[in-house]
Amino acid sequence: MNDQLLQLGIKKRNKEISMSWQEIADKHSDGLFINGETFRCWVKDQLRKKGELKPLLPTKNDTVSQGNKLLEPYGTKLEIHKDGTQSSDKLLELSSEQSKDVNYLLNAHGYDTNCWELISAKNSIWNVHNNQGGVKTLYSSRISVKPISNGISEEQIKEFLFSLSKQYQSPVHTPTNYSYDGKMLELNIADLHLGKLCWNGDSGDTYNYEIAKERFFYIINDVLTRTKHYKLNKILFIWSNDFFHYDSTNVTTTAGTRQDSDLRWQQMFKIGAELLVKAIDLCSQFAPVETMYIGSNHDKMASYYVTEYLYAWYRNNPNVSVSNDPKSRKYIEFGKCLIGFSHGHAEGKRAGKLMSIEAREAWGRTLYHEFHAGHFHSEKAVIEENGVIVRYVSSPTGTDNWHFDSGYVGAIQKSMSFVWDKEFGLTDILNTTIVR
Repeated sequence: MNDQLLQLGIKKRNKEISMSWQEIADKHSDGLFINGETFRCWVKDQLRKKGELKPLLPTKNDTVSQGNKLLEPYGTKLEIHKDGTQSSDKLLELSSEQSKDVNYLLNAHGYDTNCWELISAKNSIWNVHNNQGGVKTLYSSRISVKPISNGISEEQIKEFLFSLSKQYQSPVHTPTNYSYDGKMLELNIADLHLGKLCWNGDSGDTYNYEIAKERFFYIINDVLTRTKHYKLNKILFIWSNDFFHYDSTNVTTTAGTRQDSDLRWQQMFKIGAELLVKAIDLCSQFAPVETMYIGSNHDKMASYYVTEYLYAWYRNNPNVSVSNDPKSRKYIEFGKCLIGFSHGHAEGKRAGKLMSIEAREAWGRTLYHEFHAGHFHSEKAVIEENGVIVRYVSSPTGTDNWHFDSGYVGAIQKSMSFVWDKEFGLTDILNTTIVR
């Protein structure tokens, strides 16, 4: 009986039957409900428990009033402002508690609480008189919202990483090319810009996340194949130079510059995390792997989040070392070699002068000093000054509309990897060129 009553109540709420709430209660409830209002509240409560409660909105035949004043039928309004904020105006059925619940209001207006935050809210009581003579008390709800600008929340990170952890199976392996006295391979994939969207029509180039994935693993396999004859002490995997294309829920860089992308931020992060795990597992079949975080201008937060994930993922793996130090510059000492790493967007001409200050003890122990940076998507002239070689490496990423309009075209799309010897310094530079 209760199921039949509920179905009648749903039809009544959807205006599919003309009977009043009182008539349904009198005819079908066998005295269970003494009046129509009690029956209406019961239906509403059942739907709320099932998670199926939908706001009751007036139809074009209903009469809308505020106090004693008759008004035109209420319509939903949405305004999008230049500063990225939005305003929404809707007629909602709310309880007193719901009218004070920030998350409920955001959801009722169609905003994802993970992506938007409330600026202000104003609720005014309206009465809706329908053509059957009934009266509904609704709220004119006006809210203003803005995008959440601090990137991915802690709860979302946990959800993403737990999902990947459940599904991913790490291969069982030991290094096959390892030697304690061997060389160090610096496998450097700078400025991948996963999530970038380039269209041949306005930039002369095509690039998307599928192409980025293909190039990423092409570079790794090419470099590992070309160095398989070496006995390696370790592989230094450098990826954190604008690995992600953007850094916020509203598709902007860390500083707020709007970008073109073919991925939602959740997809971009999940795909990127899986790419890095697979890459590290692949490299660690050849030698122990060391990797690190480098702060960049497009993805300063997102790359740090995924570094923390890698740190947790490999915490019990003696074959992989992950540095989650949040400083944007890092230094690696290998025999008589000292290599510095930075994205290269902030230091300018000071890059070569920082090593002897920030790594002074290692500087004194070493003979060969280089500083590797990215950012410019091209191999810039190598500068050697005061015992330091400053080298800006190339990028395999595509040319987007901004670079095309600005005239930054013509650079060879490639990655640059390096082989280091403990006694003789840099012995090999490997260019992996992207042939389109």
